[in-house]
Amino acid sequence: MSIFSRKHLMMSTVAVMAIAAMGVTVPTGDAAAKTYKLRFTDHNPGRGSRAEAQKWWASEIEKRTNGQVKVKFYWGQALVKAKEALKGIGSGLVDVGTIVGVYTPADLPFWNLANAPFGVRDAWVGMKTWQELHKTSPELQAETKKKKVRILVNFATGPTNLMSKTPIRSAADLKGLKVRATGGWSKLLVGMGASTVRIGFGELYQALDKGTVDATQNYTYAARAFRHYEVAGHITEVEMGQVLGFGIGINAKKFNSMPKDVQQVILDVSEETVDKFGKLLVDDIQDAKKAMIAGIDGRKVQFHTMDPAERERWKAQSNFFTDDWLAKMKENGIDGQPFIDRFNKTRAKYVKELAEKGYPWDR
Repeated sequence: MSIFSRKHLMMSTVAVMAIAAMGVTVPTGDAAAKTYKLRFTDHNPGRGSRAEAQKWWASEIEKRTNGQVKVKFYWGQALVKAKEALKGIGSGLVDVGTIVGVYTPADLPFWNLANAPFGVRDAWVGMKTWQELHKTSPELQAETKKKKVRILVNFATGPTNLMSKTPIRSAADLKGLKVRATGGWSKLLVGMGASTVRIGFGELYQALDKGTVDATQNYTYAARAFRHYEVAGHITEVEMGQVLGFGIGINAKKFNSMPKDVQQVILDVSEETVDKFGKLLVDDIQDAKKAMIAGIDGRKVQFHTMDPAERERWKAQSNFFTDDWLAKMKENGIDGQPFIDRFNKTRAKYVKELAEKGYPWDR
């Protein structure tokens, strides 16, 4: 070894020792130094409680990984349409984003059970139930693995209501209307006299504005976030269950390529996001309703409460959903009843927890 090489080695050793003395960790290997820049796709315009929860999710992951993971959002379907999010994330076109299972029910049949009309009424109970099921049910894990994604956070829309240009108080008011609906809500509304239109949520404002649709299933906080109050002036609080089959999914290959400690940070933050979003959602629904009744930029929304007896008639019309789901699974040689039983048991656990302890943020 030359004198220069020995001198260079000694200087390097001294430098490392000095850094160590200051309490600074020296990364070793490529994995320790590697950073991960995740492109996040979402059909949301970047406003509202869910967007705030996702921003918190990203900032917490960046903070807890000391900047090793950074997330860049592409809002409003800038990279991928909502209907193509599952495929886009699975293929690696984007790294992570919001997957809406109801857009591709055949690809995610077990998760689609979460979208039963008049199913779980409380958003927090619904999110906690399906968050746990994603971790404990091999059926859910298998169907997402097949699509090369991993679900990190299960979201909820809150109560599913109807937003329209004219008041809807009963099934009679649906006759002749073109209603934007998805999943089981489509069959439910058709059975009560409406005609339904399937369009992505991101195109809903334009559809209402142009008269492509007269009404839509909607969610109070989303009606404000997407400015639907500008083109429709009535919301009927039917509370027809909620969409629970959607959430944050990540490309499985990307996730598996990360160091175990980074993976654990992402999983921990994702668990915490359910409660974080739960509080934001409850507060946002109340605030959005108050704001739209008072008027935003001069545009007011009138809220209607459906008569309980009328609501029960609507609920009775929705019994087909679970029966149809079981029949479809049977056609594919699958007995879906054990999964339904597991769902019911898990839901009951969180219903009991809510009744006994209240929401986590109020304890």
